[in-house]
Amino acid sequence: MNSKERKKKQLGMNPSTASHRLKKSILFDFAKRLGLNWCYQCGAEIEDINKFTVEHKTPWMNSPNPKELFFDLDNIAFSHASCNYSVVRRIKGRECPSTTAYRNGCRCRGCKDAIKEYKRKKNKFKGLE
Repeated sequence: MNSKERKKKQLGMNPSTASHRLKKSILFDFAKRLGLNWCYQCGAEIEDINKFTVEHKTPWMNSPNPKELFFDLDNIAFSHASCNYSVVRRIKGRECPSTTAYRNGCRCRGCKDAIKEYKRKKNKFKGLE
C-alpha cells in the first residue's frame, strides 16, 4: 500500500479533499476571529462553514489580466455559497434595496440605508462602535 492509499484509508477520504477541508476550516476560523465573516453580496454574517465561500469581487475569467486578478488579495471577499453561486448574481441590478444593489451603483434611500446598516453591524462586531 503506497502513502496516498494509507492516508486515504486513515482519513476516510482522499488526502487532497482532507487538506482542502482543513484549509477552509482554518480560513473560516480566522475570518470569524477577525470579524471578516460577512457576506460581500447580501451583507449578512456567515455563521456556517458549509455556507462560507471565497469570492472574487471582480470576475477574473475573461478579464484582460486573469492571473493578476485571480491572485489579487484586494479582489477577494467572503460570501454565502448561495449568494456567490446564484444565477441571479450574474444579472446586474439586484433586488432593491440591498447592499449588493448599492455596490452595483444604486443610490436610492433604501440601498443607502442597507449599506449603512451593514457597516454599522460590521463595526459593532469588530468592536469599533
